[in-house]
Amino acid sequence: MPEKKKETGKKTGEKVEKAAVKEEYTKEEIEEGKIPALLGYIFFLCVVPLFGFKDNRFAQKHGKQGLALFIVEVIALLFLVPTVSKIFWWIILLAAIVVAVIGMVHSLQGKWWRIPLLGDFLDKYGL
Repeated sequence: MPEKKKETGKKTGEKVEKAAVKEEYTKEEIEEGKIPALLGYIFFLCVVPLFGFKDNRFAQKHGKQGLALFIVEVIALLFLVPTVSKIFWWIILLAAIVVAVIGMVHSLQGKWWRIPLLGDFLDKYGL
């Protein structure tokens, strides 16, 4: 089990439980999971530990990280295609303009409007 440590909440002062980064694995779990864990970082082979070693926490943890890395790699490869990259950034720019117009309309109406996703991010980091 992950170790738990108590932290004080930033704004409220309440106690918050957070999992520590270090996890404990048995020697057998590590020995059995080393090769599948290694395969988890090789492109699409992340499925090996995820589906082939479901009972091995060590292999699973590395497989999940490998899957996240694989997704980042695929996205990076897509951005190497100029057309895909250009379309993506035009969509982002168009969305930003639409959100800005909605914010302007709400401000002229004297209403508070929270931008979806961005508002949560700003609150989380106290901005």
